[in-house]
Amino acid sequence: MTRRVRPKSILLATDLSSRCDRALSRAAQLAAEWEANLIAATVVEAEPDQLMDQREREPRTTPAERALRTLESHLTDVKIRAEAHVASGNPASVLRSVAEQNNFDLIIMGTARNEALPGLLLGGTTKQLMKTLSAPVLIVHDRPAGPYRNILVATDRSQGAREALFAAARFFPKARITLFNAHDFPAASNLGANERAKHDMDLRSEMLAEIIADPRVSTDLAARLELVVETGAVERLVSE
Repeated sequence: MTRRVRPKSILLATDLSSRCDRALSRAAQLAAEWEANLIAATVVEAEPDQLMDQREREPRTTPAERALRTLESHLTDVKIRAEAHVASGNPASVLRSVAEQNNFDLIIMGTARNEALPGLLLGGTTKQLMKTLSAPVLIVHDRPAGPYRNILVATDRSQGAREALFAAARFFPKARITLFNAHDFPAASNLGANERAKHDMDLRSEMLAEIIADPRVSTDLAARLELVVETGAVERLVSE
């Protein structure tokens, strides 16, 4: 399958909470930059049909209708054309089905917590989608201040991590990319500063050789790619 250089279809998954405007702003910015289609989707819990208002004895507004009105109001300030989609059911299952059926190139979601890594805890829906979706998932934490210019790609030297690097390179062809490997092994605590530095340098040389040997690493990517290797707790080092 031929991969698109940049996404042409974006799914914004939102729970309509107050912090989701950050993910919406980023999704709108990327959709405008890439000239991509943007679909904003939310999922509500299913309720029995024909619920009656006790006073008026008429069908009341359903959760799906209220969610659609709210979602459309969120999209009124977006400067690009965006489509609202509301469904009922289990959020993770429904969003996965929507993403797969429409073959989106990128899924964007927000976070519910205002914490820096490593304290950031992703919700259950986000975790499930990240594990099961084949399309890249972008988690937006902060309000956008412009296009992405500096990107950190954490790598454990696995194939998945390598694909993340090339996805970042395709999506953001002008951004500076830092490929970062943090390793924490018991023997490191017994090494002196010089020994640790030599170990990191040797590992960096190995990783650099692996990267250069990959035919997908273009001259352009090599010019804007920096490789950093450090010894210590992965969560702490990635955050720092």
